[in-house]
Amino acid sequence: MALFLLAGCASQGDVEDGAVYDPIEPANRLVFAVNDAVDTVVLQPTAFVYKEVVPAPIREVVRNFLDWLSSPIYIANSALQGDLDGLKHNAARFVANSPMFGIVDNATGLGLERRPEDFGQTLAVWGAEDGPYLVLPLIGPSNLRDTGGLVADYFMDPINYIGGDDDARFRFQVARRVVGAVDFRAQNFQQINDLKATSVDYYARVRTIYKQRRDALIRNNTPPPMASTGGSSSGEFEEFRPSKAPIEQSGARTTD
Repeated sequence: MALFLLAGCASQGDVEDGAVYDPIEPANRLVFAVNDAVDTVVLQPTAFVYKEVVPAPIREVVRNFLDWLSSPIYIANSALQGDLDGLKHNAARFVANSPMFGIVDNATGLGLERRPEDFGQTLAVWGAEDGPYLVLPLIGPSNLRDTGGLVADYFMDPINYIGGDDDARFRFQVARRVVGAVDFRAQNFQQINDLKATSVDYYARVRTIYKQRRDALIRNNTPPPMASTGGSSSGEFEEFRPSKAPIEQSGARTTD
């Protein structure tokens, strides 16, 4: 609740629509550089091996299972947003994929495409501003509102309350995040490498992509009232989610 109030009250000065408010850019750039180094040394080679060794159908099964595990969070946030269509959509998708624990995506064939919802989006629907841009260690780009959303989503996750072994739940959650990060990096392997190679300012470019992608998710991918100018397409990383993309992101106050 404190983060929600801060996000709603944080002054963004004269930041123009589509720009990113980044008052602590030097600190964000430092964290971004560390995250990028971890990506280069650990995540990128791991993702390469995963992509080359694990067959594509198995990687798809892993992705489906991870998405199914997040379905209760999607459902809860659809309800909190007052989005009845989204609630029915995500609930129906969860039920359709539950017989095989999500490893087989029956729902997409039924016209129920993946529709992620998180508490950061919920806060935005209820009027909370982005707040200052943040780059979180090993998690990547975020902002004050979405960081509060990550905390709320953690407590919404029913896996945290299943069973009595806290150590086992913790190990499972760590493994889940690590596998999700490796899968995301493998899925976007060439796009991220190309982005690094071609960006004049990699930090600013990723910051802009994050802003545009989050805005698109908040709008449920409907077109904005006016097409944004400049920056890069929000579709460069179609599966971008901060909680599952730990290494390869960043933040700042102006668009690149």
